[in-house]
Amino acid sequence: MSQREGQRAVVMRAVQRLDSAVHRAVDARGPEERQAAMAGFVCGCSRAMRQLAERMEALAAAPCGVLLTGETGTGKGMIARALHTMSPRASRPFVHVDCAALSPSLIESELFGHERGAFTGATQRRVGRFELAAGGTLFLDEIGELAPGLQAKLLRVLQDHEYERIGGTRTLVLGARVLAATNLELGEAVANGRFRADLYYRLAVLELRVPPLRERLCDIPLLIEEGRRRLADRLAAPLLEPPRELMGILTRHSWPGNVRELMNVLERLAVCWPGERWTESMLREALGRDHRSRRTGAVSTARRDDLESVLASCRGNVAHAARELGIPRSTLRYRLERARHRRAGEPEQLDLPGLQAALASAR
Repeated sequence: MSQREGQRAVVMRAVQRLDSAVHRAVDARGPEERQAAMAGFVCGCSRAMRQLAERMEALAAAPCGVLLTGETGTGKGMIARALHTMSPRASRPFVHVDCAALSPSLIESELFGHERGAFTGATQRRVGRFELAAGGTLFLDEIGELAPGLQAKLLRVLQDHEYERIGGTRTLVLGARVLAATNLELGEAVANGRFRADLYYRLAVLELRVPPLRERLCDIPLLIEEGRRRLADRLAAPLLEPPRELMGILTRHSWPGNVRELMNVLERLAVCWPGERWTESMLREALGRDHRSRRTGAVSTARRDDLESVLASCRGNVAHAARELGIPRSTLRYRLERARHRRAGEPEQLDLPGLQAALASAR
């Protein structure tokens, strides 16, 4: 048996238990539905991923919610979809809500729905995400960005399993399993008064930590193989397999954007050098676009001066700075606000052109 065949055998044994569980959950569906369900599977043969797979298999059928924690780009959304696919609710809807992408004035209506005439512009009844996910799974992504008032309302729904549409009087029953995810330290947010302690403890009854890529570097070859397969389906020119001598460059990279960053690098290689053999200069150029992300390190340890320098280089444009750092705009906004409050507990003003206006428009 060749070395490559041996590595493949190890990988297949490592993921066999979770893979078989996913297959059992989708056996009754057609080939296209089965392929779509398996597309959300996060692969890996590292110890961290094997432990995650075992916990997922144990928690998939549980009726209670799960809080997914981990850095940006680790695949929390894929894990949530895999939990749904492996659960008895697999044939019912999976509804994804990005709490950071919706303004506070819209997200309440998105979640609960509203009755006609409930507010200006409500010309007809709207069915909310809680209703759309009935019998299935509601995934609340970036839960740490939820406004305090909505945190209280969500807590009531999770405790009582009941809610009303905005402007409505009829009580509706929550029939969905609620999964939540965050890239923030919610315990720290609770200590700072940004997140309700009672809601945190309600969400964190079952918690799954999705490991960053730097903690499972041995998974990179398998992730590259999966990325090449997906790119081959999307692009006309295939991405060739990386030579072994270049793997050291990939494993020494800090990967602040995690698996998402790796997939972006693979797509750059496929688009810019279609069908070409990998070279060191190609790889370094593809990785070079993420040097600014590496400059500040992981977002959780980013210093105030680092954030200021990136914002200054972007002329105070928060959205542009977030793209340069490889993080969501909401996460950058949170880090900026936290940094300002560190100075003797008083608000700190960052003297950057257009920053205050950009922050105001981002809220």
